[in-house]
Amino acid sequence: MAKPTREDADILLRLAELSALSNLPAAAAYIWSDDFPTDFARFRAKFPRGKRGEEESLLRRYLAHWETACTLYRNGLFNEDLFFDWMDITVVWDRVRGYALGVRKEMENPALYENFEYAAEQARSWQPKRA
Repeated sequence: MAKPTREDADILLRLAELSALSNLPAAAAYIWSDDFPTDFARFRAKFPRGKRGEEESLLRRYLAHWETACTLYRNGLFNEDLFFDWMDITVVWDRVRGYALGVRKEMENPALYENFEYAAEQARSWQPKRA
């Protein structure tokens, strides 16, 4: 892959800014807390469908952010080395996978969060290329 450009850096900074503006630190705090049920059935038992609370709103906002970043990556609009060096995509995907796949099935939308899942799988085999 080509060396990251200033345009790649600009995308990274815009994503970081969007994260802060979207209250993603609060979402991340919830997702990494002991209160977050990683199993979808347990999540739905705690938060029934149609009664979306603040926790699910935060979670969906968080996943939408990751899906956006990963869509840029999947479509060749964001340098792979810069993206994977910046984000620990596989760790995050592994944490939210149960919810993401469960809601994908629940909504009967096989494309939901597919770019996030794709990027996480690609990142599993990525090795940093240091100068």
